[in-house]
Amino acid sequence: MQKVNPTIKFFTLGCKVNQYDTQSIRERFLSKGFLEAQGSGRPDYFLVNTCTVTAGADQKSRNIIRRCIQAAPRAKVIVTGCLAEKDASQLKKIKGISLIIKKSFFPEKISSFSQHTRAFLKIQDGCSNFCTYCKVALVRGQERSKELNQILQEAGQLVACGYREIVLTGICLGAYGRGRGSNKNTLVDVINALDKIKGLSRIRLSSIEAGDVTDGLIKCLQGSKKLCRHLHIPIQSGDDHILKLMNRKYSRKNYEDLIGQLKRKIKGISITTDCLIGFPGETQDNFQNTVDLVKKIVPLKAHIFPYSSRPQTKAAGFSGVVDPKIIRQRCVKLAHVAQECSKKAMQGYLRHNVSVLIESQVGDNPAFLEGVTDNYLKVRLPFKPGLKNAIVQARLASIRQDYFIGEYVDKL
Repeated sequence: MQKVNPTIKFFTLGCKVNQYDTQSIRERFLSKGFLEAQGSGRPDYFLVNTCTVTAGADQKSRNIIRRCIQAAPRAKVIVTGCLAEKDASQLKKIKGISLIIKKSFFPEKISSFSQHTRAFLKIQDGCSNFCTYCKVALVRGQERSKELNQILQEAGQLVACGYREIVLTGICLGAYGRGRGSNKNTLVDVINALDKIKGLSRIRLSSIEAGDVTDGLIKCLQGSKKLCRHLHIPIQSGDDHILKLMNRKYSRKNYEDLIGQLKRKIKGISITTDCLIGFPGETQDNFQNTVDLVKKIVPLKAHIFPYSSRPQTKAAGFSGVVDPKIIRQRCVKLAHVAQECSKKAMQGYLRHNVSVLIESQVGDNPAFLEGVTDNYLKVRLPFKPGLKNAIVQARLASIRQDYFIGEYVDKL
């Protein structure tokens, strides 16, 4: 009788680091003879890589686990990820989970990136910032960095597979080279080394803290032809009192000055950010300071998160809890401000010529292709066959919602 290979289906919640981790786990399973389940068929195994950054992430993780159990009662359900690291006890209450496993961080590697045009490459893990609202430092552990030669080997494999853009990821990306057992290299050293890889067109940073945007990194942004002119730098709050309560390591002025410096020195750079609303003790004036800072920096996009108390964090014991209704109202107001800022930022790029990495056909309108510029502008172009994963030259002709309609041009 012919041996039937077991099938497995993967679910990933949370950040780019988690997406990388899932790919690493996927490759391990496939190397052992597993086949990835396609479509709506019932697999023999499920693997759910969970997230615990917010209470909502906890709930979503549990919901997906339950759906897997209900969809295929005879399947084995394996759970890993951040929720499993510190809250395995709550997961054990869900009947039907076959195995809860903790992560091993290094040596991890990937050779491709399933269903993506841009490949994520994790070079750092762990966090030593201990922001008072955040569980990440508790579940991810101390800072540690991947060896430069391993990064280069992994990047070379990804480029050989046809990836034109690599997105460097980490729990605290700017901490590369710091922490336990770390090498003496820095993030700038990594970028400079990757810059020399033939066939690699773009290097993107996933997210970086304001205090880790060094003079060396700014020079790198100015001089590198491959490093993308886009930085995601979380604000969290635009109020100094709240920033101190959060244990953030910068002031409102530090942040504002940094963004001003970046925009002066790097033509065409785009900034995206995160804001955390409703932190304990946040008054209307504190919130207004965040609104005012967002208006000043004019981010291309701002991700807005309502504060949710996370067990085992310092902020969970803080007084001055903000009414959930007020938090929702503030989130709506800031979202409106962020949308206006996005429109203003996009206007500044209109009628510019750009390079676009084509990622996919537009799902609801197959007459268009969609891709991104190096400074993270989303662009739609008329469909032409054979352009997926190609970098094309385009002119930004008009704005539609959060993307541009582009026209093909022969050259920049």
